[in-house]
Amino acid sequence: MFFPLSQEPHLSLCHTFTFKGHEMTARVLPPASESPTVLQPWVRGQEHGSDADIMFRQQNGISQPHPELPGHISGPMGWSGQDSPKAQEHTMHLPIPVVEQALQFFYGLELDGDEATRERFPLPQLEDLLEQCAQEVHRGSGFCIVRGLNPSKYTPEDNIVLFLALASYIGDQRGIQNAKGDVLSHVTESKSWTVPREKRHGIHTNESLPFHTDMGCEILSIQVRDRADAGGHTCVASIVAIYNDLLQTNPWVLHVLARHDWPIQTSSRKDPPFVLSPLLESYGGNLLISMDPCRIGPHPSSHGDSIPSLTKEQEEALAILQTAARKHQLRLETQPGDLIFINNLGLLHARESYEDGTSSSRHLVRLWLRNTRLGWAIPPSMKMPWDAAFGDGSRKVPNRYYPIVPMPEYMECKYSSGTAAFVADDGDTDDGNDTDAISRATGGHIFPKPDGNPSGENT
Repeated sequence: MFFPLSQEPHLSLCHTFTFKGHEMTARVLPPASESPTVLQPWVRGQEHGSDADIMFRQQNGISQPHPELPGHISGPMGWSGQDSPKAQEHTMHLPIPVVEQALQFFYGLELDGDEATRERFPLPQLEDLLEQCAQEVHRGSGFCIVRGLNPSKYTPEDNIVLFLALASYIGDQRGIQNAKGDVLSHVTESKSWTVPREKRHGIHTNESLPFHTDMGCEILSIQVRDRADAGGHTCVASIVAIYNDLLQTNPWVLHVLARHDWPIQTSSRKDPPFVLSPLLESYGGNLLISMDPCRIGPHPSSHGDSIPSLTKEQEEALAILQTAARKHQLRLETQPGDLIFINNLGLLHARESYEDGTSSSRHLVRLWLRNTRLGWAIPPSMKMPWDAAFGDGSRKVPNRYYPIVPMPEYMECKYSSGTAAFVADDGDTDDGNDTDAISRATGGHIFPKPDGNPSGENT
């Protein structure tokens, strides 16, 4: 039985798993100039107010902690890239023969690729190691790198199964990344694409991306398929380190970030197409950050005034947040085959600009996860994007798609800017993604399912 092809919201895709309905190191380049249609000036830390304006706020603004926020925070997630151990100390190495034996066991079950879970991909010798990784993400530094796989040894299908199976030990629930039900996204810039960069989503260019979170995601999971020839580091920064810094230098920024007056884009089909939420909140014993600059305020392509613009104070606060994140950032030194797991509620991440070589193309595969046992409690004020990825909103999306590789040609979508490629509940279909046309263009090469019909269930 054959099933429809999947597309990312800004990237049409080729081979897919269709199932039961159910980032990289090298030389660092100077940041590429972001397209003005993608990033507002304040996101780049420019034109966000004069030094005199900021000095005035520092000297005359709020100097006490927010009443609903803690004082100085200590703990393992308070590390700073200025003095933190290297990422290698958060890297765990896999014994590959054990993993490949589990891969063959899974294939012997004759199941679909999305059914690769810890129960069907048994790794008794590695359970403690992978549990340590899950604990590190939720209770430790906030990130973990699993190393040892060589993606060039495996088929694209094998690589997806390995990613899903190992990731299932870190998070047992997968989230959807758009309203069409894509569970995986390919973060790359293909040499075959003809659509100009300014009409593509930020993750599908070679430009730098500012510090952000993938709003709605709990564990940002990344499989490194290939690196750029130069640049392209993924950088992470702990919100605890940023918070402690701002508590001493710019406490007013924390007050602004914690206000429930930030316009977060939801869907162009909703009225109003935004909700008001804080970007920073202390909840359930944790400090959470939920912030994608390209989902805050009016969408760059919007010509109306239905979504409020940011105030000068909000723009300054975001610019100072970016500066603090860069101050405390850690560049992740990774290599092809690495699996990266990031606490998306406790760490911000960014990408440096990069250049591919004649035979290299930086390529990551992205998966959103949550761990129902270790996961952090989500405050009601931040539930909207989470609900669309993991909650009731996600259950309204009938299908789940697992694209294996990027399609040779890029299909332009109306939401052509942004950082994390997710616009909640935007289910319009006039985005140029024609499933039948893609199937014809790829010769109908799709992954067959041996046994049954889509059921709409999550794994």
